Amino acid sequence: MAAALRCGLVTILVFFALWNGSKLLFYWEKKPFTSVDYNATHCEESVTSAEGFDKNCAGIPTQFNLYRGLDLWESSYKVKADQNSFLFPHCAMGVCLDVLMAFAIIFGSVNLYHRSKIFFPIAFIFAIHILPVADGMPNSLANGAPINQTLAICIMIACCVGWYGMRQDFVRNGGEPPMDKHAGKLILYAWIAIGVLVNIAPIGEWGMILSSLGSKKEITGRDMPHPESGTDFYSRLNIPWIGKCAGAFVCFTTFMYAFDNYAVWRGESWRSPFNKDGPALFQLMMNPYPKTGDMFHQRPERWLEATGECFVLCIAASWFITSIFNPGIYKENILRSIVGYNNLCVGFDSPPARYVAMPLLVCQAVLASRYCYLDTLRLKATRQYLTGKQYWFGYCINTFFSVWMMCFPMLLVITAEFDSWSSTKIHLYLFMGTLFVMWLMIAGNVYEAESEDIDFGTRVWFGLFTAHTLLLPVVGIMDVLAFHPELPADKIYTIRYEHPHPPVPWPITAYLDYGWFLLLLLTVIFLPDAPPVRTVFNVDLAEKYGIAGEKDEMNVMHKEFGSEDVEDSSDEDGICP
Repeated sequence: MAAALRCGLVTILVFFALWNGSKLLFYWEKKPFTSVDYNATHCEESVTSAEGFDKNCAGIPTQFNLYRGLDLWESSYKVKADQNSFLFPHCAMGVCLDVLMAFAIIFGSVNLYHRSKIFFPIAFIFAIHILPVADGMPNSLANGAPINQTLAICIMIACCVGWYGMRQDFVRNGGEPPMDKHAGKLILYAWIAIGVLVNIAPIGEWGMILSSLGSKKEITGRDMPHPESGTDFYSRLNIPWIGKCAGAFVCFTTFMYAFDNYAVWRGESWRSPFNKDGPALFQLMMNPYPKTGDMFHQRPERWLEATGECFVLCIAASWFITSIFNPGIYKENILRSIVGYNNLCVGFDSPPARYVAMPLLVCQAVLASRYCYLDTLRLKATRQYLTGKQYWFGYCINTFFSVWMMCFPMLLVITAEFDSWSSTKIHLYLFMGTLFVMWLMIAGNVYEAESEDIDFGTRVWFGLFTAHTLLLPVVGIMDVLAFHPELPADKIYTIRYEHPHPPVPWPITAYLDYGWFLLLLLTVIFLPDAPPVRTVFNVDLAEKYGIAGEKDEMNVMHKEFGSEDVEDSSDEDGICP
């Protein structure tokens, strides 16, 4: 009975997550009219036009995805809150909370303390995000009763109870509880309360749907936006892309969290994107200078993970800065004209974001080079277990990968511009070259591993990554070659405001593009097992260095080696080779 109940609850939560997730696709597209920018003449004419009624004239009904998909446009329930700054990020947070709760039901209270570090902050922000527009539905349907305010306050109280429970668990265990420890009752009760409160709204909205499914009528041109739409708090802020960036970040967090559970399930929590010791960048910064004489274990994969985190930080910072200082580029840039959508490069292709992105990409190159150094060191230590082809393939690829990553910041020097078609093509081909360099780096790690060390998850992930790596350049080159071949390079700027018409439908290219990056960020989770490197730092004060006459100079001996140079250790993760 308990298993059936658990399965039923997970099914409901997954359905709500998928349902709200489908809304995001529609909220991302062109914004429908509001009462502020409603064009009455255009909308009246569109009723009898050959192209049909302009659906943007109807505003945003509740359950936008259903009405858009089934063409049910005359709805009694219209939304007045801003689409980009409220609906999109709010929906994304709802998806994230439902996914987290589904995992909590599957795994139970084990490790719930650590999952609460993500869950409670998102739930608290979710509640605060409601308050500026709390007078909308369902308040407006209940004669102004403060339903939204009550739900938001209850969610915030539940979060505070959960945080207090986390504090109790921390004190009871004398620190953070182990990953396999069951959470206390207060944390569990807070999760249950938030799960119920967050999903009351979708249940109520479905009641509205059932009452209006028969509302599809002949279009009269009078199906208008909510009379107060475009005047709410979030609309007045006029920062649409910040809302979209925030929503995308929440969705990214949800995606990575799913693989956090996979890493814990494998018993390799060090691979987790939400490692209890913090992000890889944080771990490296906390111990930049190991003590001399101590045995220091280094995982090359930790530096590779830090490389990915640095790139994510670069993307997030660049898109945020561009959203504030140069939001117009999201609607008008040559990459969007070529492929039909904004890829990740758009965020840092223009100042002032470019000035922030450059040092971060240089830092990324340093981290990548350190990974290559340690991985090559490990490669040499385990050479006796590798074939000649495996060794030299890994050795050459590590060297090439390091050099390429040092050149990668050139993407911010050779930019994609309407005024320079040649630099745009170089920019695109450099990016396509990066796809294959990344694939070769990962392929080297897979090629070096024993067949029995490559589990099913790794095989599936590497297969998908290979497919995306091969298909993305194909569709990208098709779009580039079809982009106004009749125009000379110095005339490309003349089609700056033209609506994009790529030969490959943009959703396909966007899926391959963003899918490739997401798969790349899962590299550390799915890489085959490999031993860490043991490092010892010694300072030999007895040796002199330098020209005669210099006093008390030290010769710093930096020794890094694998297990053939060091006695065996009891480290549970194993040491080279």
